[in-house]
Amino acid sequence: MNKYVFVMIIALLFSCQQEKISSLEDVKETLKTVVEGETYAYMEKDYEKWASFWDHSNDVLRLDISEDGFAQTKGWDKSGGNLESFFIENPEPITSTFENSNYLIFYDKNLAWVAFDQSWTSQSGEKSVAKATITLVKKKEDWKIISYTAIQYKAEDQNVDTLGRE
Repeated sequence: MNKYVFVMIIALLFSCQQEKISSLEDVKETLKTVVEGETYAYMEKDYEKWASFWDHSNDVLRLDISEDGFAQTKGWDKSGGNLESFFIENPEPITSTFENSNYLIFYDKNLAWVAFDQSWTSQSGEKSVAKATITLVKKKEDWKIISYTAIQYKAEDQNVDTLGRE
C-alpha cells in the first residue's frame, strides 16, 4: 500500500511540474504573439488594431536609434496617439517582410521584458536589421506594450551586440 501511495505522489508531482513548464512556454509564446501582432498591425496600417497592443498612458516610452538619428517620445498621445493621422495620410500597407529571432524573455505576473533581433527585407531585396526591446504590462489579463526601443544597424555588420548576447 505504501508503494502505491508513494508512486501516486510522485506521479502527481511530475504532472504538476509538466503543467508549470507548459504554462511558462505558453506565456512566452503569448508575448511573442503580441510583439509580432503589433508589427503586423503597423504594416497593415490598421490603427485600431495596432493601438490595441499598446498601453495608452502617459508612461508609454518609445525610442528609435538609426543612422538617421535618435528619436524618443513619452506618453501615448505623443508616441502612438498621433500615429492615426500618419496611417490615414499613408494608407498603403508595408510590403516588406520581417523575421524576429534570438528572443530573450523575462516576465513576472504583470511585467514582461522581451528582447529580440528583427530583420526586414523589402520587395526589392534591400535588408535592414535592428535590436529591439519591448516592455509589457498586464492590464485586465492582456499584455500591453509600455516601452519600445529599436536600434537599427547595418545588415553587413554581424558583430553588433547591443544586449551582450551572441
